[in-house]
Amino acid sequence: DNVVTSSQAIKRKADSDIQTDEKASVGEREAYYSANFKEILRTVLYGSPEKHVLSDQAAKTANRFFELSEPHQQLYVRLFLRKRQWLRVSNISYPEINPSMDLLARVLVEQGFLEGESLLDDPAEVLALLQVKELKALCKSLNLPASVTGTQKAAMISCVLRHQATHRPLFGSSASFLATVSKKGKAMLGRCVRVAEGLADHFSRIMLLFSLSNSWVFEEEQHGCQQIIYRMLQVKIGQVVYPEYDISVTRSLFASSQDFERFYAATKLEQMVLLAAERGASPDDVTSGLSVKELSEIARSELDDEVTKAAQDGPLLPRFLLPFTAGYVNAHTLGLCVDHFEKSGRYQEACSLLKHILSQDVFTSHRGKLWERLALNLDQHLDRKEECLDAVTKALQDPHLRPHTRLTLLQRRQRVTRMAAVVGKRKRGSTTGVCPYEEEEEGGNTLVISEMPLHNAPEVFIQGKLCSSSSAALFVVSNQAMSGSHTITRVEGYASHHYATQDGWPCIVHGEGSVFTTLFGLLMWDIIFAPGIDDVFRSPFQGAPLDLFTSEFSMRRKELIEARLDWMRGAKVEELQSEVERIWNAHCGKACVGVNWELFATQDDTKMLAACVGGVLLSCICRQFALDYAHSAGGLPDLTLWNPKTLECKFVEVKGPRDRLSSKQVVWLSRLIEWGANVEVCRVKANVT
Repeated sequence: DNVVTSSQAIKRKADSDIQTDEKASVGEREAYYSANFKEILRTVLYGSPEKHVLSDQAAKTANRFFELSEPHQQLYVRLFLRKRQWLRVSNISYPEINPSMDLLARVLVEQGFLEGESLLDDPAEVLALLQVKELKALCKSLNLPASVTGTQKAAMISCVLRHQATHRPLFGSSASFLATVSKKGKAMLGRCVRVAEGLADHFSRIMLLFSLSNSWVFEEEQHGCQQIIYRMLQVKIGQVVYPEYDISVTRSLFASSQDFERFYAATKLEQMVLLAAERGASPDDVTSGLSVKELSEIARSELDDEVTKAAQDGPLLPRFLLPFTAGYVNAHTLGLCVDHFEKSGRYQEACSLLKHILSQDVFTSHRGKLWERLALNLDQHLDRKEECLDAVTKALQDPHLRPHTRLTLLQRRQRVTRMAAVVGKRKRGSTTGVCPYEEEEEGGNTLVISEMPLHNAPEVFIQGKLCSSSSAALFVVSNQAMSGSHTITRVEGYASHHYATQDGWPCIVHGEGSVFTTLFGLLMWDIIFAPGIDDVFRSPFQGAPLDLFTSEFSMRRKELIEARLDWMRGAKVEELQSEVERIWNAHCGKACVGVNWELFATQDDTKMLAACVGGVLLSCICRQFALDYAHSAGGLPDLTLWNPKTLECKFVEVKGPRDRLSSKQVVWLSRLIEWGANVEVCRVKANVT
């Protein structure tokens, strides 16, 4: 059945439940993590359209949690939100819950929520929990050499573990030595606990279901349970406010519990790769039981299975909901493995994974970036020029390619081809008339590609004093109002000072893409949060519809968008300003993806900028973002300049010494010129001081 309700009604109900549930003896602020955790459980178990995918055991586990006393609930949530590792109860301190943790921990162990020290059987884990002085005492009791105790903790642990392998005991075995280490170490530790993995997995599944459609999915690639709990607190106290919109759910994200279990397993695999990257492990180092190489093989096999399943069953979800499938997550995990292999210099394996991801187009996004990386690795790191050209040829046939990626690949093809010509002539003993860099003009202009005609932005050159005492490109700005004083700034700040003092621009903001996404969000607010669009709003904590980053956003709102763009093109200055003022007054401060309410000093600045940009140009900008938001937010000019008196506006891309325009920047400058905007590239030449 369709579920249609208001995001504000859900938020009011959540606040009411939290306030009712809180015990009078515990301050609400102190126990926010417990209250929010319980609210998540209730939301998923009793109100989520995905509740059918949870096992009966998960529901029973949640109900058992509700039966615990408030202090026990609070302690468990505290430990659940921490890293899943053994802890000494003597080191756990939450005085706001209870001055003594031992009794609370013992009850949670008896109830099965925590595991006790009887299951602590890994000598390495036992040793890691000991303090340095305890480690030294243990080594002494084991009659280990004095040299072992003269090192840091990690080295001491390593020496103890190696001792059993390098010194064969006279009596007993190596295993008995390690057993003695564990026994004596545990005697020093006292009571230890760890969150029980089985029950924790049930809660993790519930947390995952709760967070699927929330806006922090967009904001943080690695969003954990702590971020979810904290964001709920921010919403409750008014620090974060989400827009009003209708929640209309017509389909489940998971057809069966098996679909969800595959998705959950894929997310765990993804987290294991992220953990390995966080620890700086090599692809062959074992973390969380498996190496990144092994994890990549699992993700690769799982992706193949999902592609086969999709081919047999057909697409069960629209494209904007595919991120909530196991196939999509596995493809993303392979991308993370590519990062890992590249950082380790193992480009052959990275290329193999890239080719595998690109061999299917069901579960991939940002394919252009993957093609770019493949061509780069083959060209620069593996020196396989012919294979690189083949990859570029295949990439240029990919219908999902965006203009900036096409430009990058065309440039690489031209460079590889020209370098091959140079090498060939050198082998024949002549290089006359051939220069591998002749396609690049002085100043770093991009290659001229005949297959892709682009408008060249005019350039201006200014001189700047480079601060020689800094390794970064920092410039010195003299303050004429205060004789002898100066300010150190980045190249964009120096250019802003030049345009303000030399060219007389009264209003300047260094906002890059934020200026454009903010204008888009304000002028298209009513369309972004329009009612009657099914399945794009599934939670009261969204800062954008789920389809904003796909082509389905414009397809499903075509008439609304066209009507809005028509209005912009014919709008007078006063009408544009009035519309910005209306949206600003109604929604200022609400969380909307891309909208930066603090970018401009006042509402009047925003209104005047919209007036200076003009309705025609604004309609072109908004159309581009409506069609392809995901690939349009990067590469926009650094500076936006406007003059309220003359209603003029200019966009400036600033480049310091040796800086080059990226493909995204070239494409955006060309677009703006085509739409009639006043743009230029400001190149700052440096004088060392």
